[in-house]
Amino acid sequence: MTAMIGEGHDRLDGRAKVTGVARYTAELGMDHELHGALVLSTVAAGRVLKIAARDAERVPGVVAVLTHLDAPRIRSGPYRTWLQDATVQHAGQPVAIVLAETERAARHAATLVTVAYDTRPPLPRLGSDHAQPYAAALILGESAETRRGDLAAGRAAAQITVDARYSTPTHCHSPMEPHAVVAGWDGNHVTVHTSTSGIFAARRVVAQAMEIPENAVRVLMRYQGGGFGGKGSAWWPTLILAVSVARRLGRPLRLELTREEMFTLVGRRAPTVQQVALGADRSGRLTYIDHESVQETSPLADYSDPTCFASRSVYACPNVTTRHLLVRTNVPQPNAMRAPGEGPGSFALESALDELAHARQIDPVELRIGNIAASDGHSNRHWSSNGARECLTTGARAFGWQARPPASAPRQEGIWSIGQGMACAYYPVFQAPAAARVRIDPKGRAFLFCGNQDIGTGSLTVMAQAVARELGVAVDEIVVEYGDTALPETPMAAGSMSTASVIPAVERAARALRAEILHQARMDARSPLHGMAEEALRWVSPHRIVAEGTTASTSLKELSQLFGSSGWECEGEAAPSAAPEKSSCAFGACFAEVQVDTALGCVRLTRLTGAYAAGRILNEKLARSQLVGGIVFGIGMALHEHVEEDAVTGIPTNRSLAGYRVPVHADVPAIDIHLVQERDNNSASHGIKGIGMIGTVGVAAAIANAVFDATGHRIRELPIVPGKVLS
Repeated sequence: MTAMIGEGHDRLDGRAKVTGVARYTAELGMDHELHGALVLSTVAAGRVLKIAARDAERVPGVVAVLTHLDAPRIRSGPYRTWLQDATVQHAGQPVAIVLAETERAARHAATLVTVAYDTRPPLPRLGSDHAQPYAAALILGESAETRRGDLAAGRAAAQITVDARYSTPTHCHSPMEPHAVVAGWDGNHVTVHTSTSGIFAARRVVAQAMEIPENAVRVLMRYQGGGFGGKGSAWWPTLILAVSVARRLGRPLRLELTREEMFTLVGRRAPTVQQVALGADRSGRLTYIDHESVQETSPLADYSDPTCFASRSVYACPNVTTRHLLVRTNVPQPNAMRAPGEGPGSFALESALDELAHARQIDPVELRIGNIAASDGHSNRHWSSNGARECLTTGARAFGWQARPPASAPRQEGIWSIGQGMACAYYPVFQAPAAARVRIDPKGRAFLFCGNQDIGTGSLTVMAQAVARELGVAVDEIVVEYGDTALPETPMAAGSMSTASVIPAVERAARALRAEILHQARMDARSPLHGMAEEALRWVSPHRIVAEGTTASTSLKELSQLFGSSGWECEGEAAPSAAPEKSSCAFGACFAEVQVDTALGCVRLTRLTGAYAAGRILNEKLARSQLVGGIVFGIGMALHEHVEEDAVTGIPTNRSLAGYRVPVHADVPAIDIHLVQERDNNSASHGIKGIGMIGTVGVAAAIANAVFDATGHRIRELPIVPGKVLS
């Protein structure tokens, strides 16, 4: 395959972040600002009967305490709102907001507000005998239930079958940077600093809720300390509350969430119960897949992850059925979390495939290679590229995978039983409309103007690299303006689509700029290149533009003097195809080795190798970093993360970074990353595939399969903690 690996380059924002120069939302401020503190519900369901705020209002510095009785009224729309009525939908829901001159006064006063409730029994939770699952609505524009082929015929043709239930718990977004907003009004215009993964989406919802034009709202975010999905739509209700209160009081308002508040106010990954049934013939070819997922949603809105989507397309199978069901219960609103759908879905599907390989006595890698889908069976479209086979073979070779029946006896080293497991990874390619503007001055200095928010993934750096490649300038010399809705619009940083959306627009802007200058140099009689053939002109750098086959050359400095120009500027736009001819997906394979203390049930991850085919790589160094981060996220899913809740109220009882365990250095071994080079034929995305999500996919299954290899005990419920190993 043709090499498409891009040059590695250090992050342009790296020094600012590690030296403390970078200023995050909560470190910004406005003159005469107020501070807000929320009062949260302590019951799961019911109504607010009475709120006593007199003691809070007496605290020096307190300006107001607003409740559903006197908070600003918000026009309904495609967003949720707080403090609009007395209904309590879940524990941890805001029932009042305290405004004060200092943060300390606001938080202290909030503890003095007392609330009386008319409670009612909460709705049954997922797994309860009284829960009533119902079909989800459209998921990402697709049906929640699909059928392909004849499931009964697939069952009849199967020689080996697996039918098992898998479950994943509630996960919480736990970025280092808590959510914050600083909002100030100037007449009918509002400026908003907020930690968000979508500044333009935030602008739209603020404009709709406040009933003002979008151009009256300016949203800015230069740095973000992690989000993982929690700084998207789930943050909007609190954002809208802060903006509306700032307008009501006529003063800027700062509202920062505490760590505990982030467990109920910014979304969560919903728990799932998945039933996966697979069948294969004697050669190991899949004859049917039946995948059903049931997950929780809240009374606030229906939300379902695309948990079964991969089962529809990534493996070759003629008979496939998928279903997504919801259980409505009184919990915080779920939303997308890193690798939404594919994260928990791959745990179930890839674990079931390992069980099938064990039952058939076929190597798990061989089973998957034999079932790679030559095309997307769900959409009936060819892949723009599919590097799954190369990922499996590359990863297996790098890991030292020994082809074997999965029932081979585990190796023993002292108290540790050694096991190995693997799983495939996959994540679809998404793209949205984006725009960018590039300017270059007579001295050859380049400027990029693009609203795109960098959420910590390095998009700022790869945008600058794209301009540098097109214009022949040094990356460090490019001035980039970003993270501001006053700049050309870009989509949310979500679904691994940011780079695939923005880079084509940036490249088109730079190419258009270069073409415009070359055209002017060729057509203007004052130019040394006047009359030269278009195909002969070659842009080397802003300081050297030549006509091949001649001695003629010029520079931007010379052209600007001849033309009296102060610089050139062009805008580029990019958008996905309305009717794509091919399906696009990134593929990968993950291999894990564990040591299991079968006496204590402890699992130690000792080795992990990942191989990924993600199209055109723009910066190999940052790509590896993103994949490592995704894998660490998957380790947390496999071995640590789950929200523990009070059985009556549903309030998280481990709502802190001390109680909600995420992987630390001691939990993470050296991670070996391999980038499989491929040329992708998706012209809309310029061959770029996202890498922010795929690193997480398959990791939990690979670890669970390794635990089985070490112990002979199949764990189908995450996380894999000692009690489950010993059970």
